[in-house]
Amino acid sequence: MNAILDFIPVFFRPALNALFAFLFTVSAFFSPVQPAPARHVLNESDFLHTRGTRIVNAANNEIYLRGTNAGGWLVFEQWMCAIENAPDQQTIISTLTERFGEETCDELLDVYRDNFWQEQDFDNCAELGLNVIRLPFNVYSFASADGVLKDDIFSRLDWFVDNCGKRGIYVILDMHGAFGSQNGNDHTGIINDGRQLYYNAENRAKTIALWTRIAEHYKDNPAVAGYDLLNEPTADTGSTGEMQWDFYDELYDAVRAVDPNHIIIMEACWTFLDLPHPLRYGWKNVMYEYHYYAWDHDKEPEFIKLHTAMQIIATGAMLHNVPVLVGEFTFFDQADAWHYGLDSFNKVKWNWTTWTYKILGTSSWGLYNYFPEDEGYFPGRADILNDSEATIREKWSKIGTDYCVPGTMQGIIRQYF
Repeated sequence: MNAILDFIPVFFRPALNALFAFLFTVSAFFSPVQPAPARHVLNESDFLHTRGTRIVNAANNEIYLRGTNAGGWLVFEQWMCAIENAPDQQTIISTLTERFGEETCDELLDVYRDNFWQEQDFDNCAELGLNVIRLPFNVYSFASADGVLKDDIFSRLDWFVDNCGKRGIYVILDMHGAFGSQNGNDHTGIINDGRQLYYNAENRAKTIALWTRIAEHYKDNPAVAGYDLLNEPTADTGSTGEMQWDFYDELYDAVRAVDPNHIIIMEACWTFLDLPHPLRYGWKNVMYEYHYYAWDHDKEPEFIKLHTAMQIIATGAMLHNVPVLVGEFTFFDQADAWHYGLDSFNKVKWNWTTWTYKILGTSSWGLYNYFPEDEGYFPGRADILNDSEATIREKWSKIGTDYCVPGTMQGIIRQYF
């Protein structure tokens, strides 16, 4: 998509903006449901389902999901987390287990997770005004070094979902890393060739079984907005196509067998062309998700705005007749682009979750950022190869949001929740 936009002459842009404005007007005109009520503890009347391109609750109120991701809590990414010498999550688990034993490894990871996200963070999110959090997890969030799931896989998920529901916040359960990895990237928990899920019958079966277990557990929970089946499922192809669609269909059937009610979310990598019409597979009560990053143009606000406009126009033209979720995005350090992008998403009634709640370093990526290390507040990244057990515990005990400051774009973002 970026390559196409590079060739759009500047003089076409007024016409595109005019078309964009027209689509906003048309979209706003067709809205047969009522606005959502004020925030309250989520209950059975808040159970969500889709109606055409809209999301409504059981009381027929229209709901727009606008929030952030809990990235960095259950899924480790070295670039944004307090960790180093950790290319992926499997390496973290295996290294700490080899150095300190499985029990101590689990204890250290508990120190990290207990401090990274606390009850204060749910209050922060409620105060900011968001109504949804996309919760990334991978199989290594709940598994030992050999990938075997532990018995208490729902303990942290339940705690998170319950605390969100008490504050009127929905949760999107996002499988960021399936068995074998759906794309081979670090954020799935393991770096590999990207072929170890779709081309491996055992990993496909284990992933289907895990989603069945999750759906069975949450089938009656109104605080769960939906099931995000696979994050950025590119395999070794660099995009999403029929191979992923067919596996989506297997997952869809497995979930629907135990949970006929929750919204199921399919992701595209990376554009509107990378998902089929839902009628092709008979999918119902589904939402389509896209991740928008104007890579290599982070210093060009006008390009970022044009990129946003083109994605909205083109996605709408596909007539998939499903709600849209922009599950991950940033407009980098460009304030004008943030205003334009969020205003645009809201005008066309798209749902969105920023990437992400908090990160290491001062930038636009987090709603919160860790204090700069030179100010003495943050002790630094835990070196899993060289730091002692005591040092790792100390560093990970100081990754709570008390050690953070508001992100550079928080003031803008909170205007649009």
